Amino acid sequence: MNNKEKLEVLRQDIDSVDRELVTLFGKRMNAVKEIGRIKTEGNMAILDKDREQKVIEKALALADDELKAETISFMRTLMALSKMKQSKDMSMTSPVDFPASAAKKTENIKVAYQGVTGAWSQQGAVRLFPQAELCQFEYFEDVFNVVKSGGADYGVLPIENSQTGAIGEVYDLLKKHSCYIVGEVWITIAQCLLATQGTELADIREVFSHPEGFGQSRRFLKGKNWDLTACRNTAVAAQMVAEKNSPKYAAIGSRQAAQAYGLNVLVPDIMDSANNKTRFIVIAGQPIYDESCSITSVTFSTAHKSGALCAVLESFMLAGINLTRIESRPVSQDRYRFFADLQTNILAESTRDALSQAATQCDYFEVLGCYSTTEE
Repeated sequence: MNNKEKLEVLRQDIDSVDRELVTLFGKRMNAVKEIGRIKTEGNMAILDKDREQKVIEKALALADDELKAETISFMRTLMALSKMKQSKDMSMTSPVDFPASAAKKTENIKVAYQGVTGAWSQQGAVRLFPQAELCQFEYFEDVFNVVKSGGADYGVLPIENSQTGAIGEVYDLLKKHSCYIVGEVWITIAQCLLATQGTELADIREVFSHPEGFGQSRRFLKGKNWDLTACRNTAVAAQMVAEKNSPKYAAIGSRQAAQAYGLNVLVPDIMDSANNKTRFIVIAGQPIYDESCSITSVTFSTAHKSGALCAVLESFMLAGINLTRIESRPVSQDRYRFFADLQTNILAESTRDALSQAATQCDYFEVLGCYSTTEE
């Protein structure tokens, strides 16, 4: 028997085993359904962590030593599917709040952003809301406050950069102020060295920028004996250099900031990566979504134990939902809050089932919004 014939025999064996597995899986799910009925009658919870651990221990006692890890994964997947089936059959109230969408405002829109004229956030706001009235605020939290109070319809904030990663403060403020994400856009960030007219590199002694601007321009700054002074944003840095009106000072910021404050682009495009982009989100006091939305963002926390995060993510995997990002933020010394972006629409029944199942594995779970990306 040649290798091709051997392979065919083995595949036939697998097909036979698969038929048995499907039959046994059907029997297991029927038993799960009956258990769900009993739990409904007794007003009992779906999740029984002690029972799950015993099921895994029994399976491990039967498994070959070389298949212990795979057996744990297999049993956890089976139990996750069982819980999803019970949740659906029992028609229980979802542990997740799915707030209805508010109407999207299309006229007389007021949009808040952090910074001054020439800030990257202003450019994100103009891209997303070209006809809106824009208002500037000094701090990120000011933007959340004015949106939450109704003083602005939307807020535009940076939340991550392709080079330097997440902007943790914005993630923390999302949770603190209970605002919803209703849109996003990625903006190409072309950082430049800005200075007054006639300034040369040898004249510079101090450079101003936002910490992100410094972080995105590390290679250019390496080896230069300049003092680096952090500012609230890159446009404020440009404004400061213009006010000082001295060749000793320069800023890292945008061409738009240079134009706004009468500065010269001394060195263009100094960022480490030519594909340097920042993701800006739109926040609102209420969720706004429809069938066309493609991203759902959630935040959650889990028990501090092995496998807790895996159990949450498994719910998305089983539903065929792709995660595009997951970020963690410390809550205490050994506790973390997670933020995740899912490629799915919250209106889909399968998505709601998966979110509900994920929530049963969490100490805390909240939907931050359902929205789409605006092309740059």
